[in-house]
Amino acid sequence: FEKDIENKLPILEEVTEKSITTKDKKPTHILIEGDNYHALTCLNYTHKGKVDVIYIDPPYNTGQDGFRYKDKRILSEYPDGTEVPKDHPFRHSYWLSFMRKRLELAKDLLTLEGVIFISIDDNEFAQLKLLCDEIFSDTTNKGYVGTLIWQRKSGGGNSKKIVRGHEYILCYSRSDELTLTQKSNRSIGHVKKWKQGNKNKYVSKDGKLYFVNDDIIRRVFGKYEKGIERRCEYENLLKFRGEKLKKEVDEKLVSGEYILNKAKNGMHYICRLEEVASMRQVMYTILQSFLSEVGKNDLAELGMDTLFDYPKPVGLIKILLNTILNKKSVVLDFFAGSGTTGQAVLELNEEDGGSRQVILVTNDENKIMTDVCLPRMERLTKGYKAYKGLGNSFKYYKIAFVGENNIFNANDKDKVQLAHHAGELLSIAENTLEKTEKNDY
Repeated sequence: FEKDIENKLPILEEVTEKSITTKDKKPTHILIEGDNYHALTCLNYTHKGKVDVIYIDPPYNTGQDGFRYKDKRILSEYPDGTEVPKDHPFRHSYWLSFMRKRLELAKDLLTLEGVIFISIDDNEFAQLKLLCDEIFSDTTNKGYVGTLIWQRKSGGGNSKKIVRGHEYILCYSRSDELTLTQKSNRSIGHVKKWKQGNKNKYVSKDGKLYFVNDDIIRRVFGKYEKGIERRCEYENLLKFRGEKLKKEVDEKLVSGEYILNKAKNGMHYICRLEEVASMRQVMYTILQSFLSEVGKNDLAELGMDTLFDYPKPVGLIKILLNTILNKKSVVLDFFAGSGTTGQAVLELNEEDGGSRQVILVTNDENKIMTDVCLPRMERLTKGYKAYKGLGNSFKYYKIAFVGENNIFNANDKDKVQLAHHAGELLSIAENTLEKTEKNDY
């Protein structure tokens, strides 16, 4: 594959007969069939600095997962690449070289606040972290956000040493200011308390439940002086906290963000309404909610559970994507496999009214695109038995090559050929994927 990229220009050609079209006004997503190195090269034409979230589940290099390494030095003997066994002396080196090329391209796709999640296990965790530390750090940003630990098994096993029931998810960002948050478990507790009759702590309006936080002055504006009650009375606000704070509180009372609750002594406490469903907390490193068999169940619901081994649970990917509050984010998975990330994006959009767009990249090795990923997206959009279709559309592209030289050495003939194929790349870059009108030009 290196020979192709050295001597030709990679492009994306639309395969219209494989596209999935619905008449709704929901987002149009992108499927790309081909080597992800070539796809990432093309996406650097169209999506440089535009991707908000990347999730990938690369081969773990276990020595038994079919990881193939392609190198021009061995292509004459192994045109499809050679499988790397566990005892190969260059196993880690081959894998790191493979990952480096892709991660360097992927980094340039991220927005300045963009984040990448990478699933991995013990076989390459240590090596991958060192590689990512190097790639994603620079003079202004450390890059490393943290490592999540996903519990994929509930227990049991016949290992002679130790039963491994977890995997890792490395997280890096282009911004040191990134804070990953998730829906707060407290919100569930608040709903239970409200149902149990603690009505004075909650307000229900416009079909939403709000927690009445009566400790807002201390939390937002700092500690009180000794002897002053933590729940500052509105009538004493000017006396103890000054005119500036009272003005801020009055503005929030007018906007409805704050309310006054009457106390037994006739005075009023200042409270803030916090929507229970939207409560969030900083991400915790342990993810326990989704065991690996749930991923099989996700496929079974679509009648595809026998077609792919060990898919990640959709719920796990939704948790990761939900750490980013932008409901219009662009999401990329360039080891798309069975398409779990695609399902996660479609379901999240359905749940919260978002318009996230997903780009799924996979080759068609063992017909993973033809028999699994593409049919899965079709069933998700159009429905399958008890699974209600979610709508949305997908454009299908395939990697192709033009010219006789790479982009740095392209001659006039190469540029003419590229110009003839530039329309599809431009439409992807401008996110104008649907034809609205045809004219003579």
